Amino acid sequence: MNNISDISLETSDNKTDFSIFVRIAVYDSLRSLPRIVDLSFDNVPDFINKTTEEVYGMSHSQGGRIPYTIIKEIIENLIHASFKEIIITVLNNGNKIMISDQGPGIFDKEKAILPGYTSATSKMKKFIRGVGSGLPIVNETIAFSGGMLDIKDNIKNGTVVTLSINTDTAYERVDLSINELPKPDKTGPGRELQENIKTGPPGSGTTESITGKDFSTARDSSASSRGTSPAVKPADEYLLKKLSMRQMKILFLILELEEVGPSKISKELGFSVSTSFRELSFLEKEGLLKTYASGKKRLSKKGAKYLEYYSNNF
Repeated sequence: MNNISDISLETSDNKTDFSIFVRIAVYDSLRSLPRIVDLSFDNVPDFINKTTEEVYGMSHSQGGRIPYTIIKEIIENLIHASFKEIIITVLNNGNKIMISDQGPGIFDKEKAILPGYTSATSKMKKFIRGVGSGLPIVNETIAFSGGMLDIKDNIKNGTVVTLSINTDTAYERVDLSINELPKPDKTGPGRELQENIKTGPPGSGTTESITGKDFSTARDSSASSRGTSPAVKPADEYLLKKLSMRQMKILFLILELEEVGPSKISKELGFSVSTSFRELSFLEKEGLLKTYASGKKRLSKKGAKYLEYYSNNF
């Protein structure tokens, strides 16, 4: 049976006492049978480098955009599975790669995508860094490329890691800008302000879009001239902030549950754990969430005010 302990550290060629088998399935369409490519190696460096090159070539020949470096990181990660029953599937014109094994699996998937957590042994570190940086790098890099990392348990034993790139460049967002704010009654006292926002002062011949501080100041000035206070006085970031629908769903879920972690988000909303972790990190970076002693995320004061503003105006 394949086992990383069967690799000798004394041999200069890093040969194993077993062969590493890899089967690659390439789908041109889910309506047709995949093309099958079988590979076999007797040493770990060749397995890592040549398998990565093969998968990258197959993916990109179909038009895929998944970076070479993160494919290699996932291939290297198979050392933790002692290279058991490796199946690699290429789908969606090369923009989806699934790497499955029948090793021991990943017990804590949340920690697996955090830097510093590792199960690498001294023998493994001869071939990989073994410092817990692989999956975190993959998670961040593929997110930057417009894709996602998904980690799930295999049917019986092992893990299925999926890399995917969304080829649809249109990304649905909630744009909190002046154009989406409720429009005042055309016959009401706010008509002059609304017309000035759209076209500029009478006779200026210009078209302007006012957001953030300028809009807030203009509205407050208009309200003062009428002797009234503005109905809504949001901070600048509430007008300028742009969040995806996924991020808004997460915020409202946290509002309901008070505190959550990536696993809870994944369970409740159906996102992958890695996606949930990435979105929580983004929202915390924006100041909308805070991490408490439990390690879970809660709404910050800014986050609560953001949702209050959103609920009152959209």
